Amino acid sequence: MGRLLSKEDVLAYAIASTALSTGGGGVGPSLESVAKMYDDAIAKGARPELIELSEVPDDAIVTSVVATGGGVSPEMMMRWGGRGGRLRRDLPFGRFDPEYIRDKILENDATWCPLNSWSKIPGPDFRRKAWERLKELIGGKEIFSRLFFEISPFVTRDLCYMSLEGMKAIDATCAGYRAAPEISQSGLNLADVKCTPAVITTVWGDLLILEEVLCFQRAEEIVEGIATYSGGVAGGPFALTGKEAKKGMIPGCISFTIDIGKAILKARESGDDIAEAIVDASKGRAFKLFEGKIAEYWQEPKYSFIWGMVKIKGTGKYAGHRFKAWYKNEFHISWLDDKPYVTSPDGINVIDPKTGWGLANFWPAEWEPGREVVVIGVKNDERWETPRGLKLFGPQHFFFDIEHVPIDKIYKNFE
Repeated sequence: MGRLLSKEDVLAYAIASTALSTGGGGVGPSLESVAKMYDDAIAKGARPELIELSEVPDDAIVTSVVATGGGVSPEMMMRWGGRGGRLRRDLPFGRFDPEYIRDKILENDATWCPLNSWSKIPGPDFRRKAWERLKELIGGKEIFSRLFFEISPFVTRDLCYMSLEGMKAIDATCAGYRAAPEISQSGLNLADVKCTPAVITTVWGDLLILEEVLCFQRAEEIVEGIATYSGGVAGGPFALTGKEAKKGMIPGCISFTIDIGKAILKARESGDDIAEAIVDASKGRAFKLFEGKIAEYWQEPKYSFIWGMVKIKGTGKYAGHRFKAWYKNEFHISWLDDKPYVTSPDGINVIDPKTGWGLANFWPAEWEPGREVVVIGVKNDERWETPRGLKLFGPQHFFFDIEHVPIDKIYKNFE
C-alpha cells in the first residue's frame, strides 16, 4: 500500500539515486538543498505520497516522456549554447534559465538567426505548454500521475512537489533499477505500448506534435535530432492508461532506491563499509565488482549524448587488475583485465567509497585521476533478458559485438 514520504525517505532517495543511476541521470543536488526542498514543499502544503503500481486505476490517465538530454558538438554549442561545467553540486542557475535563453536568442537574432515579426521569446513556463497541449489531445481528461522513466536525481524534486499538483508518486520506473540514455529503453516499449501522440518542446519556444512514428526507437532518434539542434535537450509527454502502465512499468524501483539510500546514510554515520551496506541492502541484486583508483577518464559530447570511457587501476584485493567501462550518458559495457565483463541492461555504478555518492558523467571534474572509487553492479529486471529486451538494451544495441551475460552469472568474487 501507499505511504507518506518522510524527509528521511527523500534524503535517502537523493543520495542513492546517484549511486544507482549508472553515471547518468543528471547530477544530484546536495543533501542540504534536498532538505530545504522538502521543507519548502511541506510549507506550501505538500503531502508527498508514494503508491504501488498496483494501486493505479486501470482507467486512469498517466504520462511518460519522449525526451533526451546530453551533449552536443562545439559547432552546435556555437549555434544554440553550451554553458560549460560546474564547480559544485548546487548551481546558482539552471542549465537553461529564462534570462540565458533570451540573451542567446537575441544574440543569434543579431548575427545569423534573425527573428520574424511573429516570433515569441519563450517565458519561464513555456514547457508547460506541452502538458496543456497534451491535455487538449486527450480530450481534457485529468492526469492521475507522471511516470518516472529511470532512477535519477531529477526524480527528487517530483517526490517533494508532485502532491501540490494533486498527484501521487508511483513506485516504478520505465528503465528498471538504473538510468538509461534512450526512451526506447523502456518497459513500455517491451510491453508494446504506443508512444504517440507526443508533444515535444525545446527551450527555444518550439512546440511540435509527434502524431505517428514507426516505433519507439524512431521516436528516440527523431527527438535526438531535435535535441542536437537545440542545445542538447528536447522532449515532452505522451499519455497512456493505468492498465498499460501496469503492463510495462517495472515496480518497486523507487522504494528499492530509498532502502539503498538509508543503508548508505547509516553506514556513513557508523563508519561501516558503504559498498558492503549497499550490497547487503539490495537483497541479492547488487554486487561489488571492483575497487581502485581512477587512472583515465575522457568524454566527447555529440548527438545530444556524452560518450566516453573510464579506466580504473585496482587496489587492495583488486591490485594487479584493471577495470574499464564505456558510457553513452550511462555506463553500458565493462571489461575486467580487457575481457568483456558486466554489460547493460545490468547497471554499472562508480561510487565514492567514503561518501556513497555516485560519480556523474555529467560532472567530468568528479573523475579526478587517483580518486578512490568502488564499482557496484546491479541486476536489472529479468524482462530485459528477453530477446527483445537485449535488442533494446544489450551490447548489440550499442553496436558492440559482445554477448551479454547476466551479472549474477559473470560476477567474479575477489573476496
